[in-house]
Amino acid sequence: MAELTLGYAASTNSTGIEGRAICNARTNHWVSDDGGGDAVASGELFLSGISSCAVNMLERIARTDNIPLQWMHVGVESWRDSDIDHGDKTLYDAMRIKFEMWGIDDEDARKLVDTWKKR
Repeated sequence: MAELTLGYAASTNSTGIEGRAICNARTNHWVSDDGGGDAVASGELFLSGISSCAVNMLERIARTDNIPLQWMHVGVESWRDSDIDHGDKTLYDAMRIKFEMWGIDDEDARKLVDTWKKR
């Protein structure tokens, strides 16, 4: 078997307050709420992980491939159908990921998004 190299590590601790947790990655710490609190909710952190991965990956690919990407915005939204009983699973019934890019033509933008979808 090949030797694996750690890519990322994160952890989360309970705080003693139900619905509130402290997240940790390297030397960074932030509060996450279970929805309804003042802090960023767990689902929002999940979606921002998807969008930040997309932005960082596509900027790196554009630089490597000499695509003159100037700026981009990636928005991620999720929906749940309250009429569907998923039992004890947390599932999204629909997700939308919207990419907006400046400085490049539609062909290069499509190429970058297609690359992201495959990785």
